[in-house]
Amino acid sequence: MTPVETVWYTAMSMDGRIASAAHSIEFTETLSDSGANDFEQFIAEVDAVLIGASTLRWLTGHGHGWPHDDLPTWLVSHDEALADSVRPTRAPLVRVAGDLLPAIEAMEQSGHRRVWLAGGGSVAAQVLALDRLDEVIATVAPTAIGAGPALFDADELPQRAFDLVECRPIGDAARLRWVRDRAEMSGVSSRAGGSR
Repeated sequence: MTPVETVWYTAMSMDGRIASAAHSIEFTETLSDSGANDFEQFIAEVDAVLIGASTLRWLTGHGHGWPHDDLPTWLVSHDEALADSVRPTRAPLVRVAGDLLPAIEAMEQSGHRRVWLAGGGSVAAQVLALDRLDEVIATVAPTAIGAGPALFDADELPQRAFDLVECRPIGDAARLRWVRDRAEMSGVSSRAGGSR
């Protein structure tokens, strides 16, 4: 069984926040003229989604529903009513709660290869803690918002090494892309000449 590749694709503020303390993502409006328009290409390359309850609540609360219901989706939530609020979906939507490892393993058993971690920061932190996060693609908006959920929203996280593979300006924003340094687990850093 091939391990699934989990990718956290998101936008964040200059101070590492993915939303304000009031759960607003208005800061992303500063990206509208940035040229950061590769999402369609990205979504075409994924075959499943892992999404947190707060992100889905934000989408439904702003009239978007679940716009990617054509992709098999695992919703991290204790709230079955939230899952029901976007059903029926064209592809299966599975609600999971608690440990996320069984959900990731179910994705692998279903033959999925590349999963979009669609938010939020708490789910990203859980996947990172499980050491099942393979890539982070973050568009950094030219805005600081001071408080709110972080890119990895947890009080404590184990240290995980990533290699920076992309850093480029996009208008006034920046695109950063990191790939998990799996060599770090064996004590050999790919940055120090080890192989991936």
